[in-house]
Parts: sequence; structure tokens; C-alpha cells
Amino acid sequence: MSQLFSLKGQVAILTGGTNGIGLGYAKGLASADLNQLILTYRSESTLENAKKIIHEVNPNIQIDGIKIDFLKDEEDEIITKIVKESYKLSKTSNIDILVNNAGITERYPFEDFPQDKFDDVIKVDLNIPVKLTKAVGKKMIETNTKGKIVFTASLLSFQGGMLSTPYAISKGALKQFTQAVSNEWSSKGIRVNSIAPGYIKTNLTDSMSEENKKIVDLRIPMKRWGNPDDFMGPIVYLTSDASKYVTGDTLLVDGGWMGR
Repeated sequence: MSQLFSLKGQVAILTGGTNGIGLGYAKGLASADLNQLILTYRSESTLENAKKIIHEVNPNIQIDGIKIDFLKDEEDEIITKIVKESYKLSKTSNIDILVNNAGITERYPFEDFPQDKFDDVIKVDLNIPVKLTKAVGKKMIETNTKGKIVFTASLLSFQGGMLSTPYAISKGALKQFTQAVSNEWSSKGIRVNSIAPGYIKTNLTDSMSEENKKIVDLRIPMKRWGNPDDFMGPIVYLTSDASKYVTGDTLLVDGGWMGR
């Protein structure tokens, strides 16, 4: 059974992996004996802190960083830099796993939503993951790599939400994108899936009002918010042979929220 969940010898790219859910992903991948993890990051301090935490899980994993600002840098430059540097850094000259996790959110009534902030959310949460998937997926096809691609979706992949229109648009689109690309690439040996978190204690949920947090508390069947470590198992499952016949799926990790 341990071999089914092993990622030994593999190389992964993880965007947004230095904190929150992404750091939970990173710890999970490391625990499954991943050979090398390539993280995107914005500041040296967050990268070094993430490395320290990940090495506590697996002292032998090689961790490399690519400095990128998903908000400030131009979309196509971001994609080119990540792909070029990742394949250069890779110990095997290959990429086996791509996890698109970097994301932002902004909260405004739609009629008053600042256009620049609306566009920022679409850029980071939808445009970049789509373009990065195309670029890395093409390389996987060219090298006949049995690749695994995972997106971080959301409860708003299924629900409309409130005051988060561009976020809901992006996360709903990622769910459909997961299915569409899986239909095209699964026959080529590339599995594409998403993870849809419920309410998780991260920086993204800090902006919620205390009143809304209390409402959420009452609605979650498990009676607790999730935490980043709850994603260690799901990411290993979707990137390992344990899920070798699973593709085009969006896995809910929500404490039972959608069951309500």
C-alpha cells in the first residue's frame, strides 16, 4: 500500500506553496518521499520559513524556489519564467507534478467592484493557472510523461457566494477546465483533478466578518474549520498511483459542507 502513495523520484512544481493550504500540500508531497519540490515565492523570508517546515517532514527533499509576483509581473512573463526555470532546476530534467494553488480574493458588492481588483483576481486565480497548465502540459506530452496536474478549486466552484464575483467566476471555471483538459489529456497519460477546500483557517478567510464566521461555524457538519494539514493526504492521493484511475474530478475537502 505504501508504494501506491509514494512519489519517490518525482519532481513537482507548486505555486503558492509557502503558506496556507499550499504549505499543507508541500508537507504532504514531502511526506510521500517526493524527490524535488519547486516553489514559487514572493519574499525570501517566506521561502526560507517554508523550507524549514517542509524539511521537518522530509529532511532529504530538495527544495528550490522561483521568485515571482503573480500580481505585479506580466502574465506571459510569469509562465515563461516558471517553465524555463523549473525544467532547468529539475534534477531529472522533467516535471511530473504541477499543482496550481496560488490565489487571491477581493470582497466588494459587484456594482461597486473596482475593475482593477476584479481583473487582478481573474489574472491570478484563472488566467495564470490555465496558461501554466497549457505550457507544462505540452512539455509533459512531448516527453511522454505520466503527469499529474491539480488545481485548488473552491466551494464557489459549486456555489455563487457573496461579494466575491471574480473569485466565484475563476473557481467555477477551474472546475470546468479540470474536466475539459482531463477529457483531452487522460488518454495521453496526464491526469487532471482539482481539490475544493471548504472553510479553512488561512489568510484568505481572515477578511470575513465575525458574524459570518459564526454562521459558518454552525453550518459545518464536522463543527470545525479546516486547517492546512488537512490537505496533506488529499494532495498525495491525487498525485500518486493511489488515484491512477481518477481524473477530471473535483475532490471536496470541506468537513461535509456541500453535503448540507
